[in-house]
Amino acid sequence: RYDICEQLNISKENTFLDSFDRANLSLNVLAADNRYKKIAKILKNKPFESGIIYCLSRKSTEKIAEKLKLDGYKAAFYHAGLPAEKRNEIQDKFSNDEVQIICATIAFGMGIDKSNIRWVIHYNLPKNMESYYQEIGRAGRDGVEADTYLFYSYGDIVMLKQFALNSGQADIQLAKLDSMQKFAESQICRRKVLLNYFNEILETDCGNCDVCANPPKTFDGTEIAQKALSASKRMKEFVGA
Repeated sequence: RYDICEQLNISKENTFLDSFDRANLSLNVLAADNRYKKIAKILKNKPFESGIIYCLSRKSTEKIAEKLKLDGYKAAFYHAGLPAEKRNEIQDKFSNDEVQIICATIAFGMGIDKSNIRWVIHYNLPKNMESYYQEIGRAGRDGVEADTYLFYSYGDIVMLKQFALNSGQADIQLAKLDSMQKFAESQICRRKVLLNYFNEILETDCGNCDVCANPPKTFDGTEIAQKALSASKRMKEFVGA
């Protein structure tokens, strides 16, 4: 915003900023074990609702779409490896409710203004909070309640760190990934963490995320931690995370 004002010589008094909060979106993070089984359970409660499943790889989009079709859903996959005509055809079918579920890489979404997308699932952890916010924002554009689910595993962190190190902007990308990891591992209201990233303060818990709905239970893990550190030391630290 500041850069735009500077480049166009617009005084700061002429900038207007709305809230980043999309209160109608529920925010949920799930452990990444048995992902497809959990997706099937989510969809059982949303049999005719439109949604998007975002994946990191093209192969995953094809594999999940195939499974969904076998389970009786009108599903399609979308990624940059498809010819332009095919991508346009899939996009049109989704917009016209001929396809219920799109399994896609981040190539899908720009220009999509479908108001009745009721859920978005991230099969993998996004690279940064900006991508995550933009992608979940494709749900609930009509202002009606919509659900978002993010599958989280440490394996995704390892893979995304490798991508970041090869990106040419390693420091920036790693810092962004760290913020994404903190969001996924948060033990406090997720909306507070999300909005804080965009420099907006939420005074009270949102009541519309998994942490608010089921506050994490804590226990004294001192002895367990001591045993883990002792084991690591005895292995001379030759052990993975």
